Amino acid sequence: MHTVIKNFALFTDVSVSPGLKLGVGAYVMVPASFLKASSGAIVRPEITGRIKVRRFEGTSSTRLELQTVLWALEENRKAPHGSLTIYSDSQCVSGLLKRKPRLLAEGFISKKTNRQLSNSSLYRAFYELHDEAGFHVIKVAGHSKSGTHDSAHRIFSFVDKEARKALNIWLNELAEVRTETNGGPWCVYVLRCRNNSLYIGITNDLEKRIEKHKLGTGSKFVRSWRPFELVKTILCNNAGEARRLEYDLKRLTRKKKIEVLELRMSR
Repeated sequence: MHTVIKNFALFTDVSVSPGLKLGVGAYVMVPASFLKASSGAIVRPEITGRIKVRRFEGTSSTRLELQTVLWALEENRKAPHGSLTIYSDSQCVSGLLKRKPRLLAEGFISKKTNRQLSNSSLYRAFYELHDEAGFHVIKVAGHSKSGTHDSAHRIFSFVDKEARKALNIWLNELAEVRTETNGGPWCVYVLRCRNNSLYIGITNDLEKRIEKHKLGTGSKFVRSWRPFELVKTILCNNAGEARRLEYDLKRLTRKKKIEVLELRMSR
């Protein structure tokens, strides 16, 4: 049986907190046939269900745009496909192929400083993947009015919203634990609320955090569904590990969370 080779479109976007040097990259890979449909036929659940997001630390806007494209290309490196077109609103990403001959000829050295360009390793990786996959890059207008959206812009807007949403979740999580500075071990904890829903958070002072939830100052969601029960704690090596695990768990469906966490839930 022969594998059907399809052409694909890759949409990438990012959301960054410059002050904290934290950012979220998001992408979705869809068959190119999606772009032939009218924009009204592209429904949000059909796209958001395919979107992948990833958190990056110690980054910047330009760097994250590159990191996200490279991550998406690496994840789909072995997937069979015909032509691939990347859609991005990044000036850097969209202009890299035009800069390729000059950057290669100059060895990625800055004329101003006579030093390696700060993102030279990312540029090299981008060109290596381009040599391998031969993709095209199309620049889209970010944050355009919804009324002007064709199918490509509509899909991009969904990726943009998911990246922003994921960053907001991350920043809210950091705000919730910012006052917990006792230096204790970090952990991910799971609460079963009154409506039988699962709340997942992180802390380095579990006793204090649980007390805040009881008082209604730990989380708006938990406050609305008290009383609750602590059903799981997972010790982590550091705050970064706890944040990553928490984020991965929160993206799971309720059924999958119960399975992964090995919880016994009442109906």
